[in-house]
Formats: sequence, structure tokens, C-alpha cells
Amino acid sequence: MSDSFDEYRRKIIKQSISASTLALVAASGLITPRVLLAHWPQDAFNAETLEDAILTFLGEAEEVDEEAIQFTIGSPPTYAVNGASVPVEISSSLQNIQRVALLVEKNPFPLAMALEPTPAMRFPFKTMLKVAEDSEIIAMVRADDKLYRTSRYVEIDIGGCA
Repeated sequence: MSDSFDEYRRKIIKQSISASTLALVAASGLITPRVLLAHWPQDAFNAETLEDAILTFLGEAEEVDEEAIQFTIGSPPTYAVNGASVPVEISSSLQNIQRVALLVEKNPFPLAMALEPTPAMRFPFKTMLKVAEDSEIIAMVRADDKLYRTSRYVEIDIGGCA
């Protein structure tokens, strides 16, 4: 019994030291939380064309235009005063959603948001996007190895991207 208690104690001490060291390194700025905690699809976000961003993040699949995803932007839905904060809401009745992407056609880098939802996540999903100029905003959902796509044209008064 003593040996198992000693092993357990050693394990707890090692984990505490590891967590403290990691917290210290993160606090010093040597490792950013994005690098430390998240999968970051950098190639997809750096893609300069819609096709490259879609292919890099969502992969190849049969593309289906369907009413299974609904997509609303702002209020009114086709106009935003400030391109720096365009409200977007995605809702879907699809099951087994693997990935969600929001793309802005005329932004310098088209992929504006990428998401891999967990089973705990519920739709509708709301977020804010930066939109450079009047542009098509495209919502794509990958579910059951099919790509569902819908889009909306949005007019912008003040651009949000340089």
C-alpha cells in the first residue's frame, strides 16, 4: 500500500510542476495560448483564394446546395454600417456536422472563421466578422462528407479590413 501511495504522490508532484512550468512560460509570452491550446489551420487562413481556403480547411467533398442550412447577417440582412463588426448567425438542421467555415469573397484572406463543433455545441451559432467591402459572404458546412453551401451579398458602408 505504501508503494502505490508513493507512486501516486510522485505523479501528483510531477503534474503540479509541469502545470506550473507551463503556466509560467505562457505568462512570460514565450508561448501564446493559440499555439499552446488550439489547432490552428494556418494554411487555410493564409489562402488567398476562396477555392484554396475551402479545399485546405474543408477538403474535397460533394457540394450540395440545400435548404438544410440557414444563414442570416446583421439587421437588415443585406446591409452593415461598419465592416469591422458584421453580425452573422448560422443555424442548421444537419446532423453530424464536422466543420463550419465562413468566407468573405473580397477580403484579402477569404477564410474569416473556421469551426470544428463539438457534440455539446448547439446551433444557432452567432459571431462577428470583418468585411473589407461590399462582398458575398459564404457559409459552408461539412456534414456526413458532403459540403453544404449558402451565401448572402452584404453591402458595407465603412470597410473593416485593410
